[in-house]
Amino acid sequence: MNLLTAAWVPIQDKGLYEKITVQQLLCGEKERDICLPRDDMELACLQLLSAITQTLFTPENKKSLGKYVTQPLTPEVYLAAIQDKLNWFDLDHPDTPFMQFRGVKSTSATPMNKLMAGVADGTNKTFVNPQGLIEGLCHGCVAIALFNAANNCPSMGGGFKGSLRGSTPITLLIKGKTVRETIWLNVLTEETINQMMPWYEATKDQVPNYLTPINKGGTIQSSAIGLLRGLLWQPAHFELLPATSEQQICSCCGCNEQVYTGFNKEKFSYTIEGVWPHPLSSRIFTIKAGNKKEKFPSFTTRAPTWTHMSRLVVDQQTEKGGQQAAPVIQQARQFIASEKMQLIVGGYRNNQATILERRHDLFSLKQGWTEHGEVIHRLIETGLSYKQCLINSLIAFKNGRKKSKQYEEIKGAGINLVQNAEENYYQQTENLMQQGLAQVHFEAPEDDLDALQQQLKSIVKDLFNQATAPYRQEPKMLKALAMARRSLHKYLKNLEPQGEKNE
Repeated sequence: MNLLTAAWVPIQDKGLYEKITVQQLLCGEKERDICLPRDDMELACLQLLSAITQTLFTPENKKSLGKYVTQPLTPEVYLAAIQDKLNWFDLDHPDTPFMQFRGVKSTSATPMNKLMAGVADGTNKTFVNPQGLIEGLCHGCVAIALFNAANNCPSMGGGFKGSLRGSTPITLLIKGKTVRETIWLNVLTEETINQMMPWYEATKDQVPNYLTPINKGGTIQSSAIGLLRGLLWQPAHFELLPATSEQQICSCCGCNEQVYTGFNKEKFSYTIEGVWPHPLSSRIFTIKAGNKKEKFPSFTTRAPTWTHMSRLVVDQQTEKGGQQAAPVIQQARQFIASEKMQLIVGGYRNNQATILERRHDLFSLKQGWTEHGEVIHRLIETGLSYKQCLINSLIAFKNGRKKSKQYEEIKGAGINLVQNAEENYYQQTENLMQQGLAQVHFEAPEDDLDALQQQLKSIVKDLFNQATAPYRQEPKMLKALAMARRSLHKYLKNLEPQGEKNE
């Protein structure tokens, strides 16, 4: 199966599921939504389609990209572009199969569920994922799974390398009005590539590392990896076992096709020095003693995606560090600056090799976002500051107060209410913060930010009362409760605009 010619792209057409070719998608013959049962597989499918399109067509400049976005390709242009890339995307190529290496040595085959993030890892997973959930994957789903494992998932443990972006990076895609438009909006022009990757011209003719393998145990400079080689980088040594001779039901999409039921894997280590600038990821960095250390943000806590939005779309730098938006966002500032923008943000939260949570969110940014990143930063900081008011007051309730010259000692309740209150805060503010990002008037945001503060203040007060309600009748806890309530009002007062504080 070749990804450039076969029908593998899963779409929903008027309620009916079907698979189409990349040609049908880019040439505008079929235009529906990507459709898979798992949201992470849908996101990986969009990533793979963008990588394929970048490989076949790298626009020279903004004007060329605009033409691709607005006008579907002709079949003749598409067929001409794929001729010298067919070997790159052949899933069963005898020598260089897509995202695989021939001759992988393994004592036993690995079941297919190991290729799907979060299905087989960890213990007690049978309560969530029944045994046999992923027994076989069709050609299209296994290609997406291979790409997802290489780009978005933790490694398979010691001796296995993870993606160029680290363990579980946050991926950001610009969403267009159609799937075809979405794909093109996440393709970089040569102008943008040269800005983010000065070594682009010297490396533009490189091929993926599964076509020209790297040396085991070697050291590679990130600046020696070209754009296309990096987009299709396979960090692990995998080799699919031959597909079944008879058709079976694919465990992911449910189609009736030949399926793959296992693969071989072997440990293969090497070292990448430096950070490769992935088009779909922002970077955060610290500066110590003049040395700059970069990394890609990831979901490390249960905090919702909106808490990361500032670092995903806003550039910021201080003497100690900063953040840089993803290259596709930097390009979009010139390309769609006069329009609102929708973003698809996704990734995993993990504990080493174990997937704890999947994320897949859609955000909107109102017109003006390109010039007013400080407003986005203020909005996010506002949401986080009110959460911290709630947390600090509940910590005071738990710990009490030590005796000082100014205050008497107050014994704390000794009850930790923080985790539940924090989760409730995030649940109750999720829609509010998303609406704030989508509706704030960037040119004159004060009224919108003031209104947001009042809503958050009300939510915090309600959550504090809700968390402490069971202890209001406990005489031993009354002083701690009163002190915590005073602390809450003090924290909230400090967040009010200066004019309101003085009234």
